[in-house]
Amino acid sequence: MKGLVCLLLLLETFVCVVQHQVDGGLNENEISQQLRSEDGRQNPPQTDTLRDEASTDSQQNYHLFFTDIHAALRELTATVTEQKVNIRELTATVTEQKVNIRELTATVTEQKTINRELTDTVTEQKTINRKLTATVTEQKVNIRELTATVTEQKTINRELTATVTEQKTINRELTATVTEQKTINRELTATVTEQKTINRELTATVTEQKTINRELTANIRALETRLTEEMNKKNDEISNLTLSQVELRKENRDREIAFSASLMQSGDGYIGPFTTEITLTYRNVFTNIGNAYNPVTGIFTAPLKGAYMFRVSVFSHGPTVASAYIVKNGEHVVVAHDYRPQHDLNSSNGVVLILEVGDVVYVRLRSGMRIFDNGNNHNTFSGFLLFPLREQELCRM
Repeated sequence: MKGLVCLLLLLETFVCVVQHQVDGGLNENEISQQLRSEDGRQNPPQTDTLRDEASTDSQQNYHLFFTDIHAALRELTATVTEQKVNIRELTATVTEQKVNIRELTATVTEQKTINRELTDTVTEQKTINRKLTATVTEQKVNIRELTATVTEQKTINRELTATVTEQKTINRELTATVTEQKTINRELTATVTEQKTINRELTATVTEQKTINRELTANIRALETRLTEEMNKKNDEISNLTLSQVELRKENRDREIAFSASLMQSGDGYIGPFTTEITLTYRNVFTNIGNAYNPVTGIFTAPLKGAYMFRVSVFSHGPTVASAYIVKNGEHVVVAHDYRPQHDLNSSNGVVLILEVGDVVYVRLRSGMRIFDNGNNHNTFSGFLLFPLREQELCRM
């Protein structure tokens, strides 16, 4: 039992030595010396009797563990060597950490300065936040008011949306109307352009008519002068004749009324179509007994009451219609009309009319129609007095 106690004390000493070696860095020789000195302290010299007793009790156990202790010692020595290497590495690490600590200390000092500045900033921000809180409270009130306004505006917007939808429908209808009006305007523009052309032609014709009228006025004055002279002479002659002879001569003279004329004096070409009716002027006069027909205006004026015969002929080429009226005092009487999709168009018509003194008869070309004439004189207008009528004869009719 005493040997076991000694063995335990030896193991405890060994552990302390190893620990001290780890902490203080002892080598293997120093460890062996400390183990021997510790063994001396734990086992002082005894008498031979006591030593023999102890040897008898613990010798066997001592020899059993001694081999294992040396093996453990060698393992611990290797571990101690390894720990020294680790300690050196840790020492270098500690040195490096000290440098880092100094740098961190400077950083902390700088951060404290920054923190003080941030603290001042936070204090200032708190003041601003209190003001902002008051502003936010005020804004919430404004938002409630604006929400009410938005709700009202939504109602107004719905009404406006309905109005806009209605306006869009109206706009579509107006757009269709405008498109239709544009088409009408284009047609009217074309008509106006055509009318301007006709107006220029009519203006030229009016200018020509004025010149002719001035010439005719001068000729009429000259004729009146000559007629006056001739009438004076005739009056002298009539005074020598009997009343029956005078009436016979006058009646025969009044019956001498007849005319016939064609459109063109020279050349060839179409007349028409025009957008309105026009009066045709038959300038190529074949016969004009009594001068009742005016080739400048195309109008026949009745010099006395009577029954008159009139005829008109028209000629052209398809597909445009050829059509012309005989007109009395502005009223259509008869028409010469022909239509074919191609080739020549020919038509003629005639009528007997009772005319008063001053009644007029002429030919008008219908709107949209045309006629053609050349040296063959296809288009003619003719008329003559069948017989004069007295008031009593008209009453019997």
